[in-house]
Amino acid sequence: MTDLIVYRSNALMSIRFRFDGTRDLVMPANLAYAQGMVGMWHSGLPQVSLVPSTATDAQVWPVMSAVGTRIHDTSDDNCPINTGWSYVGGNHGYNVGTQTAVTGHGKTTADVGSRWTDGIRVFTLLAIVNTNSLLFGNPYTIVDGIAEAVRVKPAAALTHVAGATNRTTVPITGLTPDVQIRPATHSHTVVVELDGRPVPDGRNVGRELRIRESYVIPSYRGMIDTAQANIGTPIATIMSRIPSLCRVDNVYRWSTDGLLVTQTVTALDRFNLNAGVTQCAALTAPAGGSRRQFMPNVGTAGALNWSTWANIDTLTALTDFTPATLRDPLMPATSMTQWALSSAGVQQWGIAVGLLPLDDGQPSIRARYTTTKGWFISSSLKKNYPQLVWGRTLSPGQAVTGTAYRRYLAPPSAATEIVVSTGSDDFVIIERVGTVAQARMAAPQLAYRMLVPAGPTNIAVPQRVASDGIAYGVPVSPGYGMWRAEPDQASPQPLPGATHGVGSYFLPLAGPTQTTTYTGAFQRLLLFPVYLAETTPVDRVCVEVTAAGTGVIRHGVYAHDPTTGRPATRGPIADFGVLAVTAVGVRESLLGTPKVLPAGWHWYGLVWQVTGTTAPTLRTSGVGSATTLNLGTSPAAMSGNRFGYEVPGTVGVLGPITVGGVHQFPPPRVAYRRA
Repeated sequence: MTDLIVYRSNALMSIRFRFDGTRDLVMPANLAYAQGMVGMWHSGLPQVSLVPSTATDAQVWPVMSAVGTRIHDTSDDNCPINTGWSYVGGNHGYNVGTQTAVTGHGKTTADVGSRWTDGIRVFTLLAIVNTNSLLFGNPYTIVDGIAEAVRVKPAAALTHVAGATNRTTVPITGLTPDVQIRPATHSHTVVVELDGRPVPDGRNVGRELRIRESYVIPSYRGMIDTAQANIGTPIATIMSRIPSLCRVDNVYRWSTDGLLVTQTVTALDRFNLNAGVTQCAALTAPAGGSRRQFMPNVGTAGALNWSTWANIDTLTALTDFTPATLRDPLMPATSMTQWALSSAGVQQWGIAVGLLPLDDGQPSIRARYTTTKGWFISSSLKKNYPQLVWGRTLSPGQAVTGTAYRRYLAPPSAATEIVVSTGSDDFVIIERVGTVAQARMAAPQLAYRMLVPAGPTNIAVPQRVASDGIAYGVPVSPGYGMWRAEPDQASPQPLPGATHGVGSYFLPLAGPTQTTTYTGAFQRLLLFPVYLAETTPVDRVCVEVTAAGTGVIRHGVYAHDPTTGRPATRGPIADFGVLAVTAVGVRESLLGTPKVLPAGWHWYGLVWQVTGTTAPTLRTSGVGSATTLNLGTSPAAMSGNRFGYEVPGTVGVLGPITVGGVHQFPPPRVAYRRA
């Protein structure tokens, strides 16, 4: 089957496509799930299922018959956002309602919007659930100009403050706290197209199913204030009049390769955003089986080692993946592969999920906005959740966008080797537990395309995709990488200083040279701005000592922070190690694992360490780098040459930094070898 089969009946849909040589995969979609959002569940197909390719339409639609094998519950996988104190959107409402069970309370719609107090705080009556139950909205506070609801239940019976017709005190003996307040969205729109055409009811065949939805989330403060200002009017009937928090735009794209989800959150009020684009419940394991998961660039977290096949069935607590759990803290957790195994440990079905390095999903942007949480897994395994941003403050008009992939995998599989295409970008993803001397990934659709590193990478691949695929090896387990497959568009002539050509050396800064003795630079990390036109992997780094000194030179690279124009403070992209300066000549650092220099600006850093008796002399640039330097609050530092920033007191390995000012040392001449 080279196409999708899309079955539709009004809001309910099932999408069918080939899984392996004998089976098809069937996925549910629902245009009117909880809260009216798009969801990945409907009653006729409770789970993503595998069926024989010979199964008839009647056996899979409108109800999946016994012919199907359930492999994945996706009923909660459409993504809400998180405000820091509540999930909302998707199939969620603000979870700060307090429901009271009061037999024959006597309250009516005329009392909606009235205010009640427990003697400490004021609660707002939002809904008459039924004749024996009431729903109150909790109070909110303003913190740094941002409204946050208070997660607290009444401490005493609720007495009337204002607005009610029936003012009888409400007892709290039957409290249910943290109830989701619904509805919490409005102005929902949805468009469904198969290959650019509307999808009618019945059986349809095509290449790409695209569902676009948009909705508005009102602010919680606006919800409470509007209810209080409109006594007797249920807020569900005036949602569009409530001041808005944000707009959410989602695009779901199904093809025979799986599902892509793009989410954009646009702020309409100032608030704190946590968002992840896609969340993934654990696979359904066969009877007596287990679930195992691998995550590239992740070490130990939650007492499990994710650099091998971690048994997630033993996960007993919410597990956060922070920079401290990563092998490279500047590359947030990007992806995972999970397999359901039989009781004998044999692969049955798998899934690969991750964020693509597009828009706010670029590693450098995620590293800045996910310092406390880049991914998390709930103890129930209901959420396996990459985070695009965590705790990012948005002002009105600002937006965050990310794209995630979901790919089901057929056994047997020694490695995750997939191509993820968005229509405009193609990404190669290789993830493998265990060593292998020679392996090859088939990628006929990418023949002769260039491979440019686009995510956490610790294995080497050829510069171009060959006609027979992509050769790679994993000398040390695990091996992983993500690359963008760029079109082969040859320039009419080579670019000056081009860094193409594996094994070739290049200078990031060309021109005349001089020599500089680094007197007074002992234990001062000197940082120099460097610009590269393209992302470039390197495996060797050279400087030239022209007059011997004592001690060593340690060098490395720091990322650029565009918000400050200075080096990023969190830590280096790479610490190249130390070079002895006790003899003249070219000194070269050999990197065990290639390091990727980012496109655009970054900062090369050099510090003289260990023994400060005699300053070494290095070959330096006679040109310098012409760029802007922030001198601080005084013009005094403008006098004399200024080449970059410095960090005094730098001993040992390179780490997080605090810029201590500008310095007058010209940049050393540095050469790299392209990996």
